[in-house]
Amino acid sequence: MGKKLKRTSSRVFGSRLTATISISLVLLLFAVMMTLGFFAHEISRAAKENISLTVVLEDDITAEELKAFRNRISKAEWAKEHTYISKAQALEELSKELGENPEELLGFNPLPATIEIKLQSAYTQIDQIKKTVNTLSAPTYVQEVVYREDLIQLVNKNILSIGKVLMAVALVLTLISVFLIRNTVRLMIYAKRFLIHTMCLVGAKRSFIRRPFVWQNLRCGVISAILAFGMYYLSIIGLEKIFPGLQAMISNEALWIIGGALLLLGMLLSVFATIFSVNRFLNMTADELYYV
Repeated sequence: MGKKLKRTSSRVFGSRLTATISISLVLLLFAVMMTLGFFAHEISRAAKENISLTVVLEDDITAEELKAFRNRISKAEWAKEHTYISKAQALEELSKELGENPEELLGFNPLPATIEIKLQSAYTQIDQIKKTVNTLSAPTYVQEVVYREDLIQLVNKNILSIGKVLMAVALVLTLISVFLIRNTVRLMIYAKRFLIHTMCLVGAKRSFIRRPFVWQNLRCGVISAILAFGMYYLSIIGLEKIFPGLQAMISNEALWIIGGALLLLGMLLSVFATIFSVNRFLNMTADELYYV
């Protein structure tokens, strides 16, 4: 009798361990998907914030006007940063590129002073940029505002396409995760389907029957999430040796979000999968239980 009980306990422990590892691997896949999402977001933000506007200034702009204009740009919500390039600086840079000084040839400096403005990523749509250009062009000391509309449209179009692909992949992986966790939990409960039926026969309420299964699989979901996050973090550390700088691309905030998402997902999917699986066996007759 003792050997039989020990064998049963060992079998139950083995099935729970297998289920926990299975759920952990599914959650690990979800963590990888979230990481790709963070990477895509960072690349998108960096690409957008690399978009710049060039404000060409008139030669007769005064020092006070220039200071006031730059203060306006610094306080603007659409400006990430800006750089002032004087006529002398522009001439020096061009002279280095050409290998000779244009001023010596022409007798005057033909280059205007400019301000290079990097935009915030939230203000890089064409309609928003046109509003910004209109605002910058208003002062009389601004000659023109130059920007590459075709390049901006290309960047936004490519970012949108990448976003759609990632969303599609995320949806597919989420559905796969839900399906795998549901099947794993269902297999755990399958062995106790006759016990569930017996409890129904003696008049136990459905909520009473579900409760121990829910708590058991909730703990399994929590353990799986912790195990999945541990494997994920160790993978990041390991990949850092192959791809230096990878770990720096994942902020502490992103790690907290991924860890929280894994914990929440592991708990919710385990609980809902348990409820659906138990309900399925509760609705079966004794004969149907033999043919599941």
